[in-house]
Amino acid sequence: MLCEKKRDFKEHPIISVENLVPLDNFYRNVEATLDLSFVRDLVRTHYSGTMGRPSIDPVVFFKLHLIMFFEGIRSERQLMETVHLNLAHRWYIGYDLDEPVPDHSSLSKIRDRYGVEVFQQFFETIVEYCIQAGLVWGQELYFDGTRIQANADVDSLQPRLELVTQHLEALFPQQPMTELQPEPMQPASPASLPRRLMDKYYGARMTTRRTHWYKRKSDKLVSPTDPDASPMKQGSDNIAKLGYHTHYAVDGGKARVILAALVTPASIMDNTPMLDLTCWVRFRWHLLPTIAVGDAKYGTTPNIAGLEQDGLHGYMPTPDFSQRRGVYPTTAFRYDAVYDRYLCPKDVELPLCSRRQSEWMLVYRAEATTCNACPVKSECTDSQSGRHIFRSFFQEYLDRAASYRETEAYKKALRKRQVWVEPLFGEAKRWHQGRRFRLRGLEKVNIEGLLKASGQNIKRLLKARRGSKQTSPAGGVILQMPSFLSVFLD
Repeated sequence: MLCEKKRDFKEHPIISVENLVPLDNFYRNVEATLDLSFVRDLVRTHYSGTMGRPSIDPVVFFKLHLIMFFEGIRSERQLMETVHLNLAHRWYIGYDLDEPVPDHSSLSKIRDRYGVEVFQQFFETIVEYCIQAGLVWGQELYFDGTRIQANADVDSLQPRLELVTQHLEALFPQQPMTELQPEPMQPASPASLPRRLMDKYYGARMTTRRTHWYKRKSDKLVSPTDPDASPMKQGSDNIAKLGYHTHYAVDGGKARVILAALVTPASIMDNTPMLDLTCWVRFRWHLLPTIAVGDAKYGTTPNIAGLEQDGLHGYMPTPDFSQRRGVYPTTAFRYDAVYDRYLCPKDVELPLCSRRQSEWMLVYRAEATTCNACPVKSECTDSQSGRHIFRSFFQEYLDRAASYRETEAYKKALRKRQVWVEPLFGEAKRWHQGRRFRLRGLEKVNIEGLLKASGQNIKRLLKARRGSKQTSPAGGVILQMPSFLSVFLD
């Protein structure tokens, strides 16, 4: 017989959320493992001490963002709809069945009130928990960066000067620009790590040793949707998009704890913040690493020299341009430190010619008459003024770094780097909506980046404290060290 199910609900006064959520539920594991009560002390100064309308508990605010991270939810509106329906989520944030959950707009207002400093302190507290759990080794640092698309389209780019003019005209429609008076500068307050580095790496072209004629598109165009995003090439289609660079400094221990996270405009190269992140990690966590490892992008003279001056070995490959012209490479010339000169393969002297302070280079040049009369000149140079050799002011550090590349420790670190940092970016992009930022502006994308890095560290913390392999609600992201990684840890 064909039946029709009627929607006839009964009232069940004895039903409790506490009884409906299974004892082995993932969020029970999170609640038992991670105590978030510390966040109330972090945000206490952002609330008034007088009586007023009760606020949303800061612990609930951060728990909601952890739910968003673990569930791979991109929208705050979708997050609150999910929390409203999911019993485990209600149990985790402490809301009963008949209790209305916070409105999604409240999360945005609270985030803007806290600012990036609070989220940096939250990230640092999670790292401290990882250190207390013995998950941080501290002997090796691994660096890498990835490109993440901004929440803005490249077609929104407009001429920067035109956009500024329109903005000023809208603000001061009746007042000529010549009458505008600058406001007095306010004294700067102490800034956290992301705030200081955001001010330093805000997307402007960094000063270099050479003056380039090339002008970047980001210097002339800006997106009114997200003014801090920069054009970048991403993906196999090689089509320009607006985006950011996310930088990680990762501990060399088996847990791969993220010790520092920073988001910069895409116009900032991966290698640029390396020394600042290294210095901050060492002093903030009181670590004494012996090596810093990065790929060829990080093998710049400032990075290598800076690491060596700080007592770290820079395990980074550098590009080899010795054979690019089909002539005698620089390595074919012998340096004589006693007389500060080079000797060519024919034992002809190349004395010091000049010092290029702006380029950190010493120039050695042979006499033009000697070079022009040499029988092997065609194999050495085509210059009529003699062969030139360029030596960096920091050549001693560069030579020391080059000697590391022949050691087994260097080769092992480079193999280890391939499976240490990049999988963290892959994890965030595949499971935690990390391919594209949902927020806009440099400060807000740093907040989003810090929350994702904190969530990734919490997953390692859950596995260490509870011994559970399930580190996400669906168990999809299992933090098991692949067997092939054992070769890097022997």
